[in-house]
Amino acid sequence: MVPEIIKIKKESGIPLVGCIAFGIIDRGTNILQVRCTSICNMKCEFCSTNANNFDVHTTSYIVDIDYLIEGVEKIAKIKGSGLTIFLDSVGEPMTHPDFVSLVKGIHKIPEVKDIIVITNGVLLTKGKVDELEKAGLTRINLSVHSLDKEQSKQLFGNSSYDVEKITEMIRYISKSKIELMLTPVFLPNINDEEIEKIIQLSKEVDCLVGIQNYETYKYSRKIKGAKKITYWKFYKKIKEWEKTYDIKLKFHNEDFGVEKKERIQEVFERGDKVKVKVVCPGWIKDQMIGVTKDRCITINNCKGEIGGTITVKILQNKNNLYLGD
Repeated sequence: MVPEIIKIKKESGIPLVGCIAFGIIDRGTNILQVRCTSICNMKCEFCSTNANNFDVHTTSYIVDIDYLIEGVEKIAKIKGSGLTIFLDSVGEPMTHPDFVSLVKGIHKIPEVKDIIVITNGVLLTKGKVDELEKAGLTRINLSVHSLDKEQSKQLFGNSSYDVEKITEMIRYISKSKIELMLTPVFLPNINDEEIEKIIQLSKEVDCLVGIQNYETYKYSRKIKGAKKITYWKFYKKIKEWEKTYDIKLKFHNEDFGVEKKERIQEVFERGDKVKVKVVCPGWIKDQMIGVTKDRCITINNCKGEIGGTITVKILQNKNNLYLGD
């Protein structure tokens, strides 16, 4: 089964705020999450969003770059200077064919200070790194979870994954003007030794490494054999590695200049009943997306027809991410 791909353009009438799978997310800091697509090129065994599972995610989205840049410009004017744009995704942001143009366009926005992308690195080449450097990309957060050739293929769920190529890109990026941070997920009982190898590599190329704890959610893929640990145990392990390798591994908001900043206004309260126009299928099976007041609302258990109007009860509204029923 191949998911339907919805193209989000200005003329589509689909707003860029409200849906977790695409658009712009403001969590009340100087960081804006910008999601240009939900498409992914890997199928990681431990993926928290269950990307590339078409039984769960029956729809994918790709946003028109000019529309997205315009949306960032509008919100940037509200939030003010010193913004960091974090190009992330529920999939892989660099699958967007116009990704370099997105970086270039955002770089021209006066209020934007830094632009960061998180990527699995598979689509990086030396030429692409050069383009991104010229376009104004500040930092690459590169998700690499093992340096072992076979284990890395297994973890990424793709036999074509080439960790040797990824390592080559790590070395190339480290010599560019783009800051590099390796962001492995620690999977206890699975990649313990490989995490240490990644730490050693980061010291060799002189880049940052930010280790993530393995977490699961309702729709996550759960990797067999991995032991979930509490954050207390996780940070205890981080402290051990810091001592062993004489390296900083635990980071705080202030390390990256994260600060509170005026957020765009939430337009609905929990419990509100609102009339919306149904515009397209939702990211998860049996969901639809409705639109009203320049916001998207993801609607659970929705059988409404596209183009029709229905009444929705708001269940969640945090950070302008709206879920209704």
